[in-house]
Amino acid sequence: MSHEDIHRDDDQALEQRLRAALRPVDPGAGFVGGVMARVAAGRPGKVRPLRARTAASWASFALAASIVVALLLAHQRQVQRTEQGLEARRQLIEALRVTGDKLDLASRMVNAPPSPNYSDSGA
Repeated sequence: MSHEDIHRDDDQALEQRLRAALRPVDPGAGFVGGVMARVAAGRPGKVRPLRARTAASWASFALAASIVVALLLAHQRQVQRTEQGLEARRQLIEALRVTGDKLDLASRMVNAPPSPNYSDSGA
């Protein structure tokens, strides 16, 4: 027996089992009457008026729009804070550069040899 024959036999057996499990079954004479009695005795389905459905739709839309606006505002705030941080960083770097330049100038002045133009009279 080949590999294909084994698969074909398995497929045929599976198909037979499926056909047996899915064959139509007569529900009996009282089935329709029982279903109809339950439908008649059951509570009526909740049918919302058009105005309520429209209001619910608008409320859902308003909620979704509010969430989107809140997210956009939060994003805008984050962008603004990032820009402020970058500006503060730029200002700090500029201040450090100016301070460094001034310290270099002061260091050169302190460490420079005395110039001959100055008189050392002590007075």
